[in-house]
This record gives sequence, C-alpha cells and structure tokens, in this order.
Amino acid sequence: MTASDAIADSEWSEAEGGLLLRVKEGVAYATFNRPEARNPMATPIRLALSKFLERVKDDPGIRVLVLQGAGTSFVAGGDVKSFAQGLKMTASERSIDMESRAAGAGVLSAQLADLPQPVVVAARGPAAGYGASMIYAADFVILSDTARISLSHVGLNLVPDGGATWFLPRIVGPKRAASIAMLGDPMLPDEALAIGIATQVVPDGELETVAEALARRLGAAPRAALTEIKQLLQASYGTGLKDQANAEAAAIGRCVRTEDYVEGLTALLEKRRPRFGASGA
Repeated sequence: MTASDAIADSEWSEAEGGLLLRVKEGVAYATFNRPEARNPMATPIRLALSKFLERVKDDPGIRVLVLQGAGTSFVAGGDVKSFAQGLKMTASERSIDMESRAAGAGVLSAQLADLPQPVVVAARGPAAGYGASMIYAADFVILSDTARISLSHVGLNLVPDGGATWFLPRIVGPKRAASIAMLGDPMLPDEALAIGIATQVVPDGELETVAEALARRLGAAPRAALTEIKQLLQASYGTGLKDQANAEAAAIGRCVRTEDYVEGLTALLEKRRPRFGASGA
C-alpha cells in the first residue's frame, strides 16, 4: 500500500449503515450498528468488514483494530431472519446456503487472526454464535459486566462456525471446550476471565474508556514487535520447540533492523520513554 492509499482519519458507514467504520490516530474501529436487532452478523456486514480488514492489513499507519457493538449487544449471532428464508428452500439448497455462510465466517475469523495489528474486542451484552467466535479470534477481549458469551449453535442443531472449534480448545482445553460448545450455556464475564477467554472485565460504563486506553497503549508500541509476536503465537500451535525457538531468533533478526529497535535501546540507555515511529520501520 502506498502513502496515498493509506486510510486517513475519517468516519463512514457500510452495509446500509449496519457497520460503522472509523480511523483515528492510528486506531481502526469497526462498530456493528443494528442495535434494534442486537447486531446480527448479516452477510453484507460480514463482507464489508472483510473488505475493511484487507485495507487495514496493509496500512502502516493503522496500529490497532477495535471491534465493538452499538447499543446493548456485541453481536448476538447470525441473521436469524435471513436463516428463515431457508425454510422455503429444498434441503439441498438450504445446505448450500448455510455452508456458504459458515465458510464466509471462517474466512473472516482467519483474517482477524492473521491481521498484523492487534485485535481488541470490547463487548457488552450478548455475544452469541459468531459473536462468540470473534471473541475467541481476538488478541485482547475487554468485557462489560453485562456481557454474556455463548456458542448457541447447538440449539439450532448446528455446529459452531468461525473457527470456534479451533480457537476454543487452545484457549480453555478440550473438555471445557466440549462443555461450552455442546451445552451452549451463556458464560458470565468473570468465568470468561478465569478461563482465559477475556483479558479484562470492567463496569459497563467504563467499557469504551478502557478499550480506548488499551488501543492507545498498543498504538504507541513498536509495530514490528507486535506483529512478530502475534505471528509467533499463531505459529506455535503447529510448531515444535526447536523450530519455534529458531523462528523467534529470525524474528529478532528482523526487529533489530528497524529504527524502532534503535529508538527503544537508545531510550533505555538514556533512561527515558521511547518514542516509536508510526511505521515501525
């Protein structure tokens, strides 16, 4: 991406206003904006968010992505009203339709996991179905004390989508993952924090303030190091110890080539706070 392609500080909407997008001071915000329906993940919203992530990924000026929901919900699952159209289809047609939706959800979760920038979810109220899957895919999860997370798919005789069955066992272990996915019970914020799904639980009125503070802290950190750390953590799931250690060494080799490494070390020697550059170069 060239400098002219970078997203300047701005606000706009997509999917007929169902997704609000904003970039401000190096932080990208995506807000699900159908609060009257509890922010369902409808296909147009998913496609618009996917397109936005493609732009964010290659933008050196964007340091963090924040996902949040308007109103009193994060994302309360898929668009059930559109699911109902499947009742008018043949079983084969319905199968193709739902499989396509689930495949799209998987693509979006993979984009979040592969995004070079840290992904922060700030959630209140219901985070059900794919809303829960996005929480599992994020790097940081700040929950309001009103949040309720549930893999509710089983209630419709469906399996979780959006990579939930990949993320969840790695976060909480296989037996706890089976309980969460097979029973579909809502999870309270304190339990989510205790088992490693959430990174922080805050009073509802403080959610945006805390998320903003975290985004700014991450935005002030050196981008190259955060990107390398995220990639190393992802790779560790399928890498042996020796290969992982070699990958860490190679990442350090890349990091020390940057001006941010020089600035960080110089600041340490001079006993001052580092001032990392916008590009992390």
